[in-house]
Amino acid sequence: MSTTPAKTAPTELLAEINKSGSTNLHHVNPQEKNPLPSAEVINQERTEAELRDRIGSFNKDQLKHTTTEEKTVLPSPDDIQHEKLETELRERIGSFSKEQLQHIRIEEKINLPTGQDIQHEKVEQELRDRIGSFHKEDLNPTETAVKVVLPTEDDIHHEKVEQELRERIGSFHKEDLNPTETTVKVVLPTEDVIEQEKQEQELKNSINSFKRASLKHAETQEKNPLPQSDAIQLEKKETELRQSIEGFEKNQLKHAVTDEKVKLPTKEEILEAKKLEK
Repeated sequence: MSTTPAKTAPTELLAEINKSGSTNLHHVNPQEKNPLPSAEVINQERTEAELRDRIGSFNKDQLKHTTTEEKTVLPSPDDIQHEKLETELRERIGSFSKEQLQHIRIEEKINLPTGQDIQHEKVEQELRDRIGSFHKEDLNPTETAVKVVLPTEDDIHHEKVEQELRERIGSFHKEDLNPTETTVKVVLPTEDVIEQEKQEQELKNSINSFKRASLKHAETQEKNPLPQSDAIQLEKKETELRQSIEGFEKNQLKHAVTDEKVKLPTKEEILEAKKLEK
C-alpha cells in the first residue's frame, strides 16, 4: 500500500503562529463531525454479516427429511350425542313399514250453541211465524189524535197584551182627545251669527245715512293711455297694406322690360380665353 505524504502547514501560517506565541492562543473544544458507531450498532452489523455468510455457504444436502404426523381432533360430547340421535333416527326410518300404520276416522267437531244463541234463535223463529201468519184483516183502525202544543207563559202574556191593545183601539173615540197648546221652541242664535248680524246692520245704517255732499273730488289716473299719433299713423298704413294685399289680383300686373346689366361673353371671347389659359 502506498502511503500518502502528510500535508505540511504553509510557511506563512507557521511564521505567524511563531510570532504570536502561545499566550495569544485560546482553548477550543473540538467537535467530532464523523463519530464512530456505538457497540450496539457494531454488534448488529456483525450478526447481519454472519447471517449473510451462513446463508451464502448454506448447502441443501445438509437438510434432513422429517415425517409429518396428522393430528386428529376428537369430537366434543355434544357432537357425539347429536350424531347418536341422527343414527337412531336413520335406523328407525329405514326399518319403518307402512303396515304398522293404523287408519283413523276423522270426526267433525260440532260446536254447540250457547244459551244466548238458542234464545235469540227462538225469538227470531217466533217472529217469522207471526209474520207468516199475519193478515191485514186482523188490524183494528184507531183514531189518531192531533197533538196540540200548548203555548208558553210568555206567549200567553204577549197575546193578552195584544188583545187589550186591540180592544182599546176599537173602543177609542176622537172626542176623548183633549186639545193641548203647543209651544214653539225658538233656538237662540250662536255668537258668530249675532256678530255677523251686527256687522250687516251697521252696513245697512251707513248706507242709509250716506250723503253725496260728503264725497270728495279725487284725481283720476289714466291706467290705459291712448296711443300716440305716430303709432296711429303706422297702424293705418299697416291696415291699408293688408287690405291691398288681400284685394290684389294678378290681372293688374303689367309687363316690364328688364335691362341686362351684365353682358355675357361671346363664343370667340371664350375660345380666346381658353387659349390664353393653355
